[in-house]
Amino acid sequence: MSLLKKLGFLSIFTIPALIVWGYYMGGGWTFSGFVFGYGIIPLLDTIIGKDPENITEDSFDQVISNRYFYAVVYAQVYVHVGIVLFAGYVVSLQTMTALEWTGLLLSVMLFMSSGINIAHELGHKRSKVAQFHSQLTLMLVGYMHFFIEHNKGHHVHVATPKDPATSKKNQTFYAFWVQSVFGGWQSAWDIESRRLQRHGLKTWSRHNAMLWYIALPLIFCTLLTTILSWGSGAVIWAIPAFWVAQSILAFSSLEAVNYVEHYGIVRREIAPGKYERVNPLHSWNSNHRVSNFFLFQLQRHSDHHAHAARPYQVLRHFDESPQLPSGYPVMILMSLVPPLWFGVMNKRLERWKSKAYDAEHIKQVVQATV
Repeated sequence: MSLLKKLGFLSIFTIPALIVWGYYMGGGWTFSGFVFGYGIIPLLDTIIGKDPENITEDSFDQVISNRYFYAVVYAQVYVHVGIVLFAGYVVSLQTMTALEWTGLLLSVMLFMSSGINIAHELGHKRSKVAQFHSQLTLMLVGYMHFFIEHNKGHHVHVATPKDPATSKKNQTFYAFWVQSVFGGWQSAWDIESRRLQRHGLKTWSRHNAMLWYIALPLIFCTLLTTILSWGSGAVIWAIPAFWVAQSILAFSSLEAVNYVEHYGIVRREIAPGKYERVNPLHSWNSNHRVSNFFLFQLQRHSDHHAHAARPYQVLRHFDESPQLPSGYPVMILMSLVPPLWFGVMNKRLERWKSKAYDAEHIKQVVQATV
């Protein structure tokens, strides 16, 4: 892997720097992180273009064992903790205007939604240390059930009617949001309940991770509010209001990503209730270089679903996978306008269908991407 690409993954640190800088500049500058994510990154994607590079077989082991890539991810966890603490502190001061409060909220939301991506990367690791950090990051946005549902639900049922995180053709993002948020939570509860039953444990007990996933974010928010408002004269509701708002916006951004990644794609049902194995045709991809730096190559999503344990630094691009016209930032904004989204994506979805159910084509794709 080139030095430029290795350094590119450090670009995510730009956003927390802009959040802090924007706050101290004041006024409209508090929107800096948000504008950078949804304005500058798409512009750079257009100028710099796509990334055709895949890791070679000769360098695979060296890259996958390089601790640099893991250090970047773990560092991000603690930067996210720091940003939540920073945002809570400056909100507690009660010195911002409504404009500044809104700008800070949107910029923090953008960064905290990228934290869910960090949690996603670490949540696929078997290491208890990695899994702890995954759950810690999800706690910051009150979305800890994602740790269960994504790994044991979504990856099993993706591109089937059983998956709440797979969007349907002609389904708006807003309808999908309800489906995925509430359906995902119910799925995680059911998965955890079955796990407890297998071990002879009661659902309503301290062994139920879902109960902890409800309690821990509430405890965190309470402690954050208590500590930061202690003796400061802060309006007590300001801190939890900001925390809840950034959490909802952050996990809604995640759900927009889910909507984009899986829109309309359905695996073949080869027997009643049984579907073909996931292959690289079953997720939308974007190979735009800059947005992939900031998203740790999440946009190479087909390889991720075909090989869930593959670390971000060695995820591959396949021309055979269905391709998005832009990176995720543009696609997320587009998803908020249903007529625009349907006008662009339904044509691409029909082209995908023309190949996705052809047995010979599937065979060739699978052989080419093993």
